[in-house]
Amino acid sequence: MLSERELGEGYPFHYRKGPSHKDGPLVCTHYYTFRTRKNRRYVVEAEQYQHHVYVLKYYPLALKASPNRFKLLVNDGDAFRILTTCTQIFLDICRRDPLASAGFVGEALPGESWVATKRFRVYLKMVTAFVGPTRFLHHPLPAISAYFLECRVNPEPNLKGKVEQLFRELYIVPQALESPKPDELGADGGN
Repeated sequence: MLSERELGEGYPFHYRKGPSHKDGPLVCTHYYTFRTRKNRRYVVEAEQYQHHVYVLKYYPLALKASPNRFKLLVNDGDAFRILTTCTQIFLDICRRDPLASAGFVGEALPGESWVATKRFRVYLKMVTAFVGPTRFLHHPLPAISAYFLECRVNPEPNLKGKVEQLFRELYIVPQALESPKPDELGADGGN
């Protein structure tokens, strides 16, 4: 599944399965936790949707209560090892579910446009460097800063289109609804 390059050292992680859901597209959330070398605890939420699609999201546990927990950076200088751990978590998901496809959205930093965000560009480099095309079709979606790794053996027709719609409904549209509307900025354009 991985390319010929060695993934590198990640952190040991612990797994816990969350409750299953019967209605809606979300099937279950799988939780992974790990500690960094600076003893910062991280949580990875692997949201499992219909058709064996998993969306991975991570944040420092200290930011759990923050509505911006997926947007903020802690600047520990440990991003590569954290992303390596997230990639290893994806490998764990693939061992548990051979039909697993994965997606992620590179959240915009405060004030950043949703198109090809900084996080998206970093994730893009990581995924293209370490996940080969043998098992997965790669679908970068820079217009919404999303990336989708489609499992080649997943039998669901038009899976990419369904996932792109899922990304738009769950991540992009709610974000747009939270943004101030032009008339809310005031007559002087907010100045």
